[in-house]
Amino acid sequence: MGAGVAGCTAAILYGRAGLRVAIIEKHHNISTHKALCGHFVLGGTQPMLRRTGLWEAMVDEGAAVGDVARWTPAGWAVPEPGLPECISLRREKLDPLLRTLAAGTPGVDLLLGRTVTGLLESGGHVTGVRVGDEEIPARLVVGADGHRSPVAQVAGVAEDVAPNERFGLWAYYRGVVPRGPAASQIWSLDPDVGILVRTDDDLHMLVAFPAKARLADFQSDRAGALERFMASLPDGPDLSSAERVSKVIGTNDYPCVKRDPAPKPGLVLVGDAAITGDPTPAVGCGWAFRAAEWLVESTAPALLDGRDLNEGITAYRKMLGFIVEHDRFSRQDALARPTNPVQKLINKAAHRDPKLARRVYLFAMRAIPASDLINLRTLLRAAWAATRP
Repeated sequence: MGAGVAGCTAAILYGRAGLRVAIIEKHHNISTHKALCGHFVLGGTQPMLRRTGLWEAMVDEGAAVGDVARWTPAGWAVPEPGLPECISLRREKLDPLLRTLAAGTPGVDLLLGRTVTGLLESGGHVTGVRVGDEEIPARLVVGADGHRSPVAQVAGVAEDVAPNERFGLWAYYRGVVPRGPAASQIWSLDPDVGILVRTDDDLHMLVAFPAKARLADFQSDRAGALERFMASLPDGPDLSSAERVSKVIGTNDYPCVKRDPAPKPGLVLVGDAAITGDPTPAVGCGWAFRAAEWLVESTAPALLDGRDLNEGITAYRKMLGFIVEHDRFSRQDALARPTNPVQKLINKAAHRDPKLARRVYLFAMRAIPASDLINLRTLLRAAWAATRP
């Protein structure tokens, strides 16, 4: 259920594996896209997108590709050549692209304008869905219907909710002149975060994630406040000739939500329906792509052979541990507290130690497990690099 990034990606891959798939999507128009959602896909997702051919499909639609530089009080951190690249394609292009690819995949039926009203169950197992008066049987029901997940609500799935002490707003501009290094830039202030994303059609996405204590400053004139925020950043973009070409979009509250990814036999959750992380590090779309591939990789063989799904579901849970581990640290950062001494030490040391700088970048790109950076060995290396002559 759900024809977003996770749902369409899973459907495409299940269809390629030889399975029959029905995507149930409440919107009637294939071009409908998510507005309150980013599209900056971090470099850790590049291998998956290349494996599946989705990278080339996005590039053909005009996606912008490049690296990202990060500013902290220690200065700019610029990635070395050859590291995984990010990709950005606005949702008004990305969502229709994925739906079109899914609908064109043999074995996949895209059912637009349909809403799931209930789950079919037998003997404690979910055996399909109810869509209005129609019943659709399925060996596996996949809830890929976003952070509010009506499917999870119908199933009575418990939620683990953590607060987010930042709010967000963003808009698209033409004619932005970046002053910092790299194709896109992130400013990690204390505690605010600013992001400049180069995207398709020669546009830039300006993003502000200030702490909620500043909410009143952004209410009366959101566009003006966004532009002043970006202009105040160290080496912030030159907006003197820029033109805003979209509304200012935003949200005052976007909590972190985690649900059991396999709450009942025959039912799994994927993408934001399973884990909705802090949007500040731009993980949403990348997690959706990767989790969809993990789900199909884990469950398709048993679905094809008619075998029990327990082993595949266990494997899916294990793969999601990669996201869960990163999410644990993201939830702490979402509290918008001052940078702790360990973070300051690592940021400072990364400017003096290329090996550590590489590891920090790969962590930020979600290309390595969180434990590959957050460990005693890294801390000792950072202390050595920060204090050596």
